[in-house]
Amino acid sequence: MFLILSFNLYALVVRSGDVLLISFNCYECKVIESETNSFFSHSGIVIRDEKNRLMIGQSLGSVALYSLEEFTKNKTPGTNISVYRPKDFIAMTDLDFQNLEKNMLEIFNLRFKGLLFDSKYIWNNVDDKGRELLYCSEFIAKFLDHFLKSPTIPYPLTYTKNYDYWFKYFNGDIPEGELGNSPASFSRDDRFILIGTI
Repeated sequence: MFLILSFNLYALVVRSGDVLLISFNCYECKVIESETNSFFSHSGIVIRDEKNRLMIGQSLGSVALYSLEEFTKNKTPGTNISVYRPKDFIAMTDLDFQNLEKNMLEIFNLRFKGLLFDSKYIWNNVDDKGRELLYCSEFIAKFLDHFLKSPTIPYPLTYTKNYDYWFKYFNGDIPEGELGNSPASFSRDDRFILIGTI
């Protein structure tokens, strides 16, 4: 039922619904970490797939399920992955949690799988066919909103700390103040609790 991940001599039990926050080793990722005053530039969520494997759902290119090895291949050397668990999932009975896992996979496949990454970081953005575009933390927030008692409240994003970079990235049209979230949002959200690091 659980995926046991070992780091040093300690074991961390990771399960469906856990949010993994990670530092990616790229220049834009460092800018995101700087802008959000955090160690995190990417995020994923644990989901049990049709083959009963615990996989990592992420929006990177498109929304899909990946192995832990695939999810961590761009991790910044010397950093850990922080694991945050929704508090709503902690006291569930085994039966309720099994039902949750089934519902998570169904919702993922029906509503999120295959949606493309949103490089403009706009909370409600769609492609030319009207399909929603999702950046990594936006996907997780909107996915978990199907299961958590309290919905995600997006907040105004700022790009002022690394203005020159973002001015070039957005071709002069920076979405300053647009509502959204970031990987760091989960580490500051009272609906989640840090259960450890990998």
